[in-house]
Amino acid sequence: MANKKHLKKKKPQDPDIAEGKRMRRAICDIATECEQEFLFADGFEAAIVGFTEMNMGSDSKVVYDWEKCVEILMKDMSEEDALEYMSFNVTGAYVGEHTPIFIRLIK
Repeated sequence: MANKKHLKKKKPQDPDIAEGKRMRRAICDIATECEQEFLFADGFEAAIVGFTEMNMGSDSKVVYDWEKCVEILMKDMSEEDALEYMSFNVTGAYVGEHTPIFIRLIK
């Protein structure tokens, strides 16, 4: 009997995640070209909306959509837990001068 290899089917990637990874790469390319430093919030690529341009780039920061971040967290936890986690562990964390910014968009 022939030994068959079982290939795992690749799940189609969420378009928001793919776009977020593309944006993260673009920001990294800009950072390299302009000799800037950016910090990213791991796991929230799909929530990246851009970056700030301040003080000739020295204070530039990655910007995230706060609501999308909460939606990402709610894939693994309740809304209440996601809101609490977002407040204490994400927006409440300061990790240096390049700490990302989380904005709430007014619709």
